[in-house]
Amino acid sequence: MKIDAYLTEHARKTPSRIALEEGNNSISYGTLEANVNDIASSMREFRHCRFAILEEMGIQYIKMLMAVYRSDNVAIPMPIEMPSSSLEKILDAGHIRNIITTETQYSKFGEAFFERFGTVIVVSDDNSLKFLRKEISVESNHPELRLVLYTSGTTGIPKGVMLSDKNITTNAAAIIEILNLTSADKAAQVISPHHAFGNSIINSHLMSGGCISMGNMKFIGSVFGLVESGVTVFYGVPSTYRILLRYPDRFKKAFSNVKIAASAGGGMTEQIVRNIKELAPGIEILPMYGQTEATARLAYVPKEDAEEFIETIGKPIPGVILDVFDDNRNPVGPNITGELVAKGDNILIGYLDNEDATKKKIVDGWMYTGDLAQKLPNGYFKLMGRKDDLLKIGDHLVNPREIEKSIENNNKVSAVFVVPVPHDLMGTAISLMIIPEPETDIDVLFKFCRKNLPSHLHPKEILFIERLPLTENGKISNRLIIEEYKNVKNCM
Repeated sequence: MKIDAYLTEHARKTPSRIALEEGNNSISYGTLEANVNDIASSMREFRHCRFAILEEMGIQYIKMLMAVYRSDNVAIPMPIEMPSSSLEKILDAGHIRNIITTETQYSKFGEAFFERFGTVIVVSDDNSLKFLRKEISVESNHPELRLVLYTSGTTGIPKGVMLSDKNITTNAAAIIEILNLTSADKAAQVISPHHAFGNSIINSHLMSGGCISMGNMKFIGSVFGLVESGVTVFYGVPSTYRILLRYPDRFKKAFSNVKIAASAGGGMTEQIVRNIKELAPGIEILPMYGQTEATARLAYVPKEDAEEFIETIGKPIPGVILDVFDDNRNPVGPNITGELVAKGDNILIGYLDNEDATKKKIVDGWMYTGDLAQKLPNGYFKLMGRKDDLLKIGDHLVNPREIEKSIENNNKVSAVFVVPVPHDLMGTAISLMIIPEPETDIDVLFKFCRKNLPSHLHPKEILFIERLPLTENGKISNRLIIEEYKNVKNCM
């Protein structure tokens, strides 16, 4: 059963129930179903073709997404937060000849941007459609392909992750089970829907028949207003919570009736959990771990363990098997570091038009996550960093995430970022970029590092910065950490 089929079922049973909210606008399941059918009817001549979707988060975006599904074509949401030059590279590399967009986005990107497409469909605010061009061609896509999501680009090279209907519904069902979602729940969606985390919010809440209230993080006041509108489940990456917690009085008031604070897109810290619980004692904190290649989620920390085991990713979600393999692809025992691998019906079909990358990612039925991890004696898993994050300092392989956590957990700082810098003797050394708290003292930080870190990890310098170096999807990016370091140095 496809996600849009659940939409049809809810529209039949409870047509007047509100499905989507955006600002002062809302739409029922019955109206949403009718609008999706209207858009899909114009696309049925196409046979399993790739359709880029170019629209910001909102009701119109979800209508177009569901319409592409309904018409049995392949949805490729464009990460609209990226500059147009990056989108053009994705479109060309993915050989995408068809696009559906809105009048607003057509005007914003300009006529020249759309010249590469054989088919251009523009949806108006009243749901009427017009074809600016129409070219129906035969495409040879994987028979199960339904959705292509692009990785968030923390390595700077987004890849198109191919997902099937089974991938989508399997992962949505697991999330519904973990969060115990029902049709009475209202989700706050301030996460981009063009990436795996945001997409999973849409899937799980439409599948459960609940409501999704959509906004963004541009205006903090409107976010708190959204939460106060009856939201029961809030979703955010760690930086989302860091930002909102800067306003403790507003947070306490807005989140007083929220049942669940769910997170993904990076590890929650003890400090974030502690701050949330202090302001909203009745809230359940549910950290989750996943990858785009897993249609969103792979593991979660059960609510009863959220505080004690916050430094882990917890246990596999229903339907997923996790393990840790050594370099010879053999399982290792507890407390031994290796690569985290996964199996399940939510695992990607492969990468779009990239067989070599697919073969490296999936070996003997296991998906290799690229994350270093340890399996704990209680069956939970703890991440130890990314394989490609390791730094070579002298004769030592160093995990920068461990250094950052050590400093963050033992000092009055908001965030710590390790930056590799050239060194005459060791080849590479480290500098630190710190987002300070009011009490942060640079001399105390140097003293801590000299006392608690081996000599080859003593930082050459410590720089204070004001903001997080994040990708468009709210994740910490090694590439952006280095760029931020260069910007700070250039301004000194």
